[in-house]
Amino acid sequence: MTQYDVVVVGSGAAGLTAALRAAAAGLTVLVLEKAAYFGGTTAISGGGIWVPGSPQAQAAGVDDSAAVARQYVLDVIGPSADPALIDAYLDAAPAMVAWLERNSAVRFLLSPPSSDWYPAIAGSADHGRLLSPQEYDGKKLGAHFADLRPAREEFNAPGGFMIDLFDLPYLADMPSAKSLFHFGKLAAKFGADKLRRYPRGTRLTMGNALVARLLRSALDAGITLRKDAAVDRLLVADGRVTGVRVGGEDIAAKVGVLLAAGGFSASEQLRKAYIPFAEDHVSILPYENTGDGMNMGLEAGASLDGDNLVNAVWAVVSTMTRPDGYVARYAHLIDMSKPGCIAVNAKGERFGNEASVHFVEAMHATGTVPAQIIGDAHCVKTYGMGMVLPGGGGLKKLIAAGYVIEAPTLRALADKIGVDGEGLLATVAKMNRYAETGKDPDFGKGDTQIDIEIGDPKHKPNPCLGRVEKAPFYAIKIHPGDGSTTVGLKIDAHCRVIGTDGAPVAGLYAAGLDANSIWRGKSPAHGCNVGPAMVTGYIAGQAMGAMGAGALVPA
Repeated sequence: MTQYDVVVVGSGAAGLTAALRAAAAGLTVLVLEKAAYFGGTTAISGGGIWVPGSPQAQAAGVDDSAAVARQYVLDVIGPSADPALIDAYLDAAPAMVAWLERNSAVRFLLSPPSSDWYPAIAGSADHGRLLSPQEYDGKKLGAHFADLRPAREEFNAPGGFMIDLFDLPYLADMPSAKSLFHFGKLAAKFGADKLRRYPRGTRLTMGNALVARLLRSALDAGITLRKDAAVDRLLVADGRVTGVRVGGEDIAAKVGVLLAAGGFSASEQLRKAYIPFAEDHVSILPYENTGDGMNMGLEAGASLDGDNLVNAVWAVVSTMTRPDGYVARYAHLIDMSKPGCIAVNAKGERFGNEASVHFVEAMHATGTVPAQIIGDAHCVKTYGMGMVLPGGGGLKKLIAAGYVIEAPTLRALADKIGVDGEGLLATVAKMNRYAETGKDPDFGKGDTQIDIEIGDPKHKPNPCLGRVEKAPFYAIKIHPGDGSTTVGLKIDAHCRVIGTDGAPVAGLYAAGLDANSIWRGKSPAHGCNVGPAMVTGYIAGQAMGAMGAGALVPA
């Protein structure tokens, strides 16, 4: 039987961070990935991590306090919070960032201002807590570049040309000379990559850059990586997890097995159990995320961590089925906040704040599933909408594909999309008045800093409110979806999986989406998906390293 000290199930940020930390302690590590690519959920994410008190924030002179951040998180979550897990996260997160800086190719930059999600709660901050991965040159992966899961083309890599968070100010300032020069340089690099016959651009950004850096580091550390290696089950002897079975092959794990397989977004059964409006729900996560880690853990005696406040990190999603059968999925993270974009129900009425990060909750609460977003020619051709790029790129093709519905008048648009025409006209008339005053008395769109950050700062008086008046008019059907699930195995502050008897399951650890959300599903800010994935992976790797060295992890 093949033996390693540590076996990691899953190759996203959680699994690779754990593997690096364990390998640095001198342990032999095997990473098993079910998919044909490495990177999991992280590779198609924004890649940001929420880290109060990071070395980058301290270097920038950001005045923050772990105690203040801790109280903010506890107040956001409420009585169901586990202070031990919150403390473990806040203690380990800055240390993890510093450790990776010293011991790997992973690099983070302080993100542009990004508000925490609950600004009305004391202790929230509008800058200094979000870190973004530094872009990476995929050529540094050599032949392993082909093993990296590509970012979603319909979201942030059209044609393989990747855009970074730090490019957005240039995009918003188009067509200024400075912006044209910036994107001209990127286009030239992209063209050179194509001439060299790379399958996509080698300038990697966001989550793709983060995984590329982790993958390069894992290769340099001598970690064994296997893709197309779905784990069938955990091996258990005398109440201890001793290894895994992969395609009929038994692999022993002397110290422990880490479950970091990416949650259950693609499991029809688990979606029905935990997700509202499951039939109309659309996840943007990989199809391989079928709850394998959670299910294997439960079979080995693990327990779940009770009811969460929210069972997924919601995202508004639209879809388009291509001629080859591929279902393109777009997460509406920035377009709905722009002036001139509204969302309506079958009555043609608005039902929530389109700029809110919690908009899916309005869809659930009102039963508006699916819904429609609507914009006029100025809105769509200036800011883009859904898969339509800023400037109107791809609009004609997307209309032809049926993804975007176009009509010469609002009433004609209402007829095409099955919405009450009189209701839509009344809603637009009301919204046009709000655009002039800069106030949305119905839902407060643009009232908070977090709304304004993703609006149009040049648009006055409200960066998120604009008139809907210039023909033709456009609509896109939207669904409730998710960017991660939050239900998972119960862990302690060392990321050991807790069994049904309340004691740790010997030899079993969980991180990322296989562990229950430390936020109980109620994320306090951007970066609270990948952040916990990396931090729990780091803690688990550290704990396994200590076990491998013969140290006892405290009970």
